[in-house]
Amino acid sequence: MSPISTPPARDSKTDLLEAARAVIKDGHEKARRARLQPEERRRVGFMTVLSVAGLVLVLLQPSWLAGPDALPPETPAIVEASMRLSMIRELQRVSDFEKHTGRLPTSLAEAGSSVPGLGYEALPEQHFRLFAQAGDSLLVLRSTDSISRFLGNSLREIKNRGRP
Repeated sequence: MSPISTPPARDSKTDLLEAARAVIKDGHEKARRARLQPEERRRVGFMTVLSVAGLVLVLLQPSWLAGPDALPPETPAIVEASMRLSMIRELQRVSDFEKHTGRLPTSLAEAGSSVPGLGYEALPEQHFRLFAQAGDSLLVLRSTDSISRFLGNSLREIKNRGRP
């Protein structure tokens, strides 16, 4: 049988020293937690105010943030100039189709166009015409027409959009 070992006897000074160290350590922990709490409170307060402000902006959607509800309507001159540019783009699309396939498309959709309100008609001798209504004007662009003459001052109109 082995002898039962007993822990070495500790003196009261060692016990007192360890107790004092524990109290000091506990005091330091409490002081450290007390110092962090105001910083945490400020951080939480700031985040709360920021969240409430963001929520108010999302709900109210002020015009300076969200922009106007609808864009103002374009002037008839701008509508016509925009349609003229679209027609020139589609003229080029039909011409490219003809170069690649050796024939005119049967429709603008076959050439890859999706411009609403734009009409197309194949003419004799591999010619064609595009037509569209722009306000009160009927615009017609033939494959033989001069592009610069058809454009006229359309680019200037678009460039000066919104200027008095």
